[in-house]
Amino acid sequence: MPKTPACQFRRCVAVAILFTSSAALARPPDAEPDNLLNDRFTLQAGFIQTSNQTGIRLDSSAGTPGTGINAENDLGLPDHKLTGLGEIMFRMRERHRIRVATYFLPLDRRATTVLARTLDFGDTTYNVNDTVASQLQVRLLSVNYTYSFVRTERVEFGASLGFDVISFDAMATIPARLRTEDDSRSGPAPLAGLDGTVRISSRFYAEARAQYLKVDLSNASGTFKAFDASVLYRLNPNVTFGIGYAGYDVSVDWVTSANSGSFGLRSIGPQAFARIGF
Repeated sequence: MPKTPACQFRRCVAVAILFTSSAALARPPDAEPDNLLNDRFTLQAGFIQTSNQTGIRLDSSAGTPGTGINAENDLGLPDHKLTGLGEIMFRMRERHRIRVATYFLPLDRRATTVLARTLDFGDTTYNVNDTVASQLQVRLLSVNYTYSFVRTERVEFGASLGFDVISFDAMATIPARLRTEDDSRSGPAPLAGLDGTVRISSRFYAEARAQYLKVDLSNASGTFKAFDASVLYRLNPNVTFGIGYAGYDVSVDWVTSANSGSFGLRSIGPQAFARIGF
């Protein structure tokens, strides 16, 4: 019996559905990026739009206390500065990581202003209405080891030990009187902290870190606090982008045979970065 047009149409539809289903099953699923928590090596570069509050005091060589100076208000240093921070991470074993970070665009600022009040800085007195040229340079090197005591496919949480080397160079000049005072300080600060990463979905992650130090020695005392919190998007198996907030707060007082003084800096702000991982 010859097949009617309706039967032939139904047969063609059935064949088409079968063919489409077979093709869909044979096609591999869309590739997802590798888990960020499995990266063995990463290279990161980012920018932080910092908001800064700086205090400095330098006593005279005879021990006379200097004036507590707010660098932004008294000397006119910009309170906002774009900085660049680079970081390398090595995962030596599944639970062991080392991070090394440093500025590639440092927190350097300079200004020229007319003083609104008298300032004693080192062995020089800067009078009201003096025109003062000042500059402040800050450098940072951070090396940290982290052991992950919690590690799953979605969560990694660990404790870190390491040190940060922070150095600053402050200078103030009165061009009309050819008088200049400057002071430089640097040194390693051992730090302990916590480090955590959570996989929110196949492409989104959240990271947070915090570090803290308090020292009290015979000739120096101070505190150092640092934090970093970000949301990351894994574009593909090797490229990740992130946005977040980062900053640190350092306060140091020192007394030496040459001079004594104090330095404090609070630098925080939003950040954006790119990371390459393997």
